[in-house]
Amino acid sequence: MLLKLERQFGFRGIVLKWFQSYLCDKIFQVVYNGSTYTVHVTCSVPQGSVLGPRLFIMYTADLEEKADEHGVNYHVFADDTQMNERCRFDDTPTAVGKLEHCVTDINHWMSAHRLKRNTEKTELLWSGCKYSLSKLDGRGPAIKLDSDTSEPSGHVRVRDIDDKMY
Repeated sequence: MLLKLERQFGFRGIVLKWFQSYLCDKIFQVVYNGSTYTVHVTCSVPQGSVLGPRLFIMYTADLEEKADEHGVNYHVFADDTQMNERCRFDDTPTAVGKLEHCVTDINHWMSAHRLKRNTEKTELLWSGCKYSLSKLDGRGPAIKLDSDTSEPSGHVRVRDIDDKMY
């Protein structure tokens, strides 16, 4: 994170030192069965912090470039990411391939940056007019995302920062 703040966002001097003091050398303690355990945190942003969502967006800013490389539309809010691809019915196989390759590249980037896509929260929705969806057997094809397969759903959940579902 500190390298990104310096190299990608131009943070220098006292500002960078402040972030270093905020992010580095953190510990927490757990008391279990009367014993106290100390855990040294090597990488992370303090949970529940005001800066957490902003720092996460800055840390993952490169993901937008990955989506752009594949021509996939990309929207992020805190740690929720949405990707979409507009296509005609005849181009459905191309859209599936484009999304599969994009998510594979993003998964590789995430792995290299100590992150992991939450497969349980990964959802797929095909939308369109009733006629187009009827050509897709009502829901559309599944998408293979590395070793997982994401089956299409009739609806998806969108959460805001307060964890409210829409």
